[in-house]
Amino acid sequence: MVRSLGPTSLLAVGDSPDSPVAAVTELVQVDGRFIIETVPDAETGLDRLGSGSFDCVVATPELPTVDVIEFLRTVRRAHPNLPVVLLTNAEADGFTERALNAGATDVVPAAAGATLLETRIENAVGRHRAAEQPQYEEIIETLPVGVYRSVLAPDGDIVGANPAMARLFRADSAADLLGTEAATLYRDEADRQRFLERLESNSIVRDMEVAAQTLDGGERWVSITAVRTTDEGRTYADGIVREIDDRKQRETELSMFRRAVEASGHSVYFTDRTGAIEYVNSAFEETTGYTAEEAVGQTPQILKSGEHGPEFYESLWETILSGEVWRDEIVNHTKHGERYVADQTIAPVEGPDGDIERFVAINIDITERKEREQTLEQFRSAVEHAGHAVLITDSKGTIEYVNDAFEEMSGYSAAEAIGQSPSILKSGEHDHDFYRRLWETVLSGDVWHGEVINERKNGGQYVVDQTIAPITDAGEITGFVAINRDITELKAYERKLEEQNERLQQYGHSVAHDLRNPLTLLKGHLDDFETVADDGPVDPETVERRCRDAREVVDRMELLIDDLLTMAEQGQRVLEFETVSLEAVADEAWEQVQTAEADLTVTDSPIEADPDRLRELLSNLFRNAIEHAGEDIAVRVGPLDFVEGFFVEDDGPGIPPDERDRVLDRGFTTDEEGTGFGLAIVEEIARAHEWTVDVTEGSEGGARFEFRPETN
Repeated sequence: MVRSLGPTSLLAVGDSPDSPVAAVTELVQVDGRFIIETVPDAETGLDRLGSGSFDCVVATPELPTVDVIEFLRTVRRAHPNLPVVLLTNAEADGFTERALNAGATDVVPAAAGATLLETRIENAVGRHRAAEQPQYEEIIETLPVGVYRSVLAPDGDIVGANPAMARLFRADSAADLLGTEAATLYRDEADRQRFLERLESNSIVRDMEVAAQTLDGGERWVSITAVRTTDEGRTYADGIVREIDDRKQRETELSMFRRAVEASGHSVYFTDRTGAIEYVNSAFEETTGYTAEEAVGQTPQILKSGEHGPEFYESLWETILSGEVWRDEIVNHTKHGERYVADQTIAPVEGPDGDIERFVAINIDITERKEREQTLEQFRSAVEHAGHAVLITDSKGTIEYVNDAFEEMSGYSAAEAIGQSPSILKSGEHDHDFYRRLWETVLSGDVWHGEVINERKNGGQYVVDQTIAPITDAGEITGFVAINRDITELKAYERKLEEQNERLQQYGHSVAHDLRNPLTLLKGHLDDFETVADDGPVDPETVERRCRDAREVVDRMELLIDDLLTMAEQGQRVLEFETVSLEAVADEAWEQVQTAEADLTVTDSPIEADPDRLRELLSNLFRNAIEHAGEDIAVRVGPLDFVEGFFVEDDGPGIPPDERDRVLDRGFTTDEEGTGFGLAIVEEIARAHEWTVDVTEGSEGGARFEFRPETN
């Protein structure tokens, strides 16, 4: 993200009418690229340099009271790199050489005009800004999220942006965003004000969701995280912007849909283009007797009464498939088999491309319900074909019926389950209040729906999305029916996503922390060097020592960045596994490490893994063992006894028990020269394979790392 992306601020020193600096004001008219502040003399100029922030100084040799050469030297002592351009009416003997030797960036004849002066200033400022770019700028440029810097003010401009930021706001390039007033990217001015207030009061804004306006006039939803920073006397907002259009669109559509449909008072259902029901409202449930869980996935044919012939439905479909609205009276039957007349309107819903995506049907209910026995039989048939586990109990909770899916899911046969209560499935994960609320709901005649952790006959746990509905006869509850959808894999996947998102967030914070420390140290070395330089001539030995200290810090930063990138790459989840030889991969990893007199012994075993990342895992463990235990160490690799997995151990001094829980943490190291990433990378690779890592004592007293597949 290039810092130079805002207007160039100039300090013009010497503003008398006959001063050539007056020509600088012509630059104000050049595309708004310059902001100019003029002062009458050198003293005022030095004061402004101390209190403000400028990109360049423009001065004339004819300064009142102070020699321009002395002015240059004074500026250079306080601002060694700030561009200073001198604008002269005439060339004095040797003046240009003396001015350049004193620290002037450039000397421009006034007669050359504003265009040449503009070019010289832009060149000087451009070189200065390019030299100031941080070493990690390339990382920011390649981030997939928008990164920006703007002046922290109600009308503050954007002065920095990366390519992802440009794509977010539909700019051709990041440069097209520069100079844009940040407020214009907010659709609602109140959101901008709220953002500024939060940043002013808290110095940070986290995940603020706002409606944004793109450069082409479009709109999109974004999430902003920003911090307030100060750079050379200016206050900025430095932030990250993520696009959340899809999620906000879904939220908006769902909210509008629910409000409109639930408030309509009529029975409403949506289907996809083939007629499969996607949604029903509460009035539909009341009118037809079908719950949302029963209707979704079915077609409106579940309401057919037999009163209408094929021609009736053919006309209906021809109308709505042509994009027209169909309206007529229709005789349907409820879930209970009783007929009713509905004033029904069916309208097509078009997508962004104009194609029909779904249909909405609005019905006025005029029916009664079907007899319970017929409803139950239809219900049983439907759920048996749905593939969900179903059990039916009497009013006291004794199981009377289970389907095949129940047997497969729970491990209990029908003969074992019938006569028992559903408590045979209790896992112990839910407290008494959970079941008390469940029973209060169904005994009151309402449908209960929730997630339940059950236990199989073999002791394994599984998670179900469960719906329990009372069965009534003449208003009296005679039993209950429970439908269970196995969502164990879904919940496990959700947990993994949550863990991955948490690791990504922690990783982002860690990157900033790990880079800040060496940067602070490097700044300290530079400050020390500057202090020594200000005290007088510097001997070569001091210069060499200071440069060596700074170079060591830079080398450490490069090592940190390499390790951070390795962690990010190796932590990606493994999607394709291969059966590989543990011995073959271990031998390859051993060759990558400077093993000296160390010895490797491998007991071969087939391993399901990504061979490249397994090799990286092993080489990091080998390298760590040699670095901490000596070059004559013996390392053993082999499969675990009795369980799936493998181990890596050595005969070195081992890892103290109080450090074993921390040794895999990123940044943990006992070596002053180390980065603490080696074993952290090992853990990331293990996580990517869905392996657990245990650190323990080896058979020879050294360190031992055991890897096992995760279990749900």
